[in-house]
Amino acid sequence: MIEKSIKNNEQFIQAVGELKQWLDSSDKILIGAGAGLSAAAGLSYLDEELFKQFQPEMAARGYHYPYELFERHKENWPPAREWAYNIRHINYVRYVFPPSELYKKLLTIVQSKDFFVVTSNCDRQFLRTGFPMQRVFEAQGSYDKLRCSAGCAESVSTGETWEIKPFIDRLLPLIDPETFLVSDESALPSCPYCGAGLFAAVRSFAGYKEEQERYVDWLMSTNDHKLCILELGIGFNTPVVIRWPFERLTYAHDNAHLFRVNKEYKEWPGHGGFPMVPKELSGKATPMPYDAKDVIEWLHDELPLAKEGNPL
Repeated sequence: MIEKSIKNNEQFIQAVGELKQWLDSSDKILIGAGAGLSAAAGLSYLDEELFKQFQPEMAARGYHYPYELFERHKENWPPAREWAYNIRHINYVRYVFPPSELYKKLLTIVQSKDFFVVTSNCDRQFLRTGFPMQRVFEAQGSYDKLRCSAGCAESVSTGETWEIKPFIDRLLPLIDPETFLVSDESALPSCPYCGAGLFAAVRSFAGYKEEQERYVDWLMSTNDHKLCILELGIGFNTPVVIRWPFERLTYAHDNAHLFRVNKEYKEWPGHGGFPMVPKELSGKATPMPYDAKDVIEWLHDELPLAKEGNPL
């Protein structure tokens, strides 16, 4: 449901109305999805209450949310603790948190169009909510695969990766709640060839280049077509993945318009969300300082069947 405070906001109605016109009239729709989209769906890496639920040991040690525990805060952790944290985090994000209704509504909005999605998220919500994965490029990979951290000759030559789910099932029962360490270090993920630890296979897995090429080919197909570019929840964590390329595409394309939807996290006042657009894109881009949830809900409510009162 759309927030009451924004439902009758004239600026919101004008901006989202313009977005709807572009979505309806465009030949192609490009969607960029960042952490702000999953946060709008309820999976925020700044949500302290959520963090207490799935990382109670870390919350008891004075930590507040996942962003606080990115690599710079884990440099001195032993592998047994790092894996205890990572496995608990990935299990919750990938398998416990449910497929998002907000993502499903986004699919309903664009499913009849020629669309493509590029995302920096690793949570696989697009897969889990029914998006056809031949139309999705997970630019940062996902949490699903591990690779040899040493890049040994055997693993490189075979391009081999290992699914993380068996390690999750093996390690979760071994996490000691008192020490927050994996009690049996021999169970930690390691390369069967050289014995080095395994690490997330972000872009180092068979098929990544093909996925990237499929995205590039689709982008090339937008030449001479009207293109609606919808950016959802993308700030400056990794702007080189989506934000800056989308700006360059908008600038260079003859008939494209960028809609930048991003609002500050409610758990992080003052963050801003960075919905601004460069002055060079004046007339070709619309800043939308709104929650992605409100925008998607409004668009979904405007679908013909929804307006007739039928479930979608």
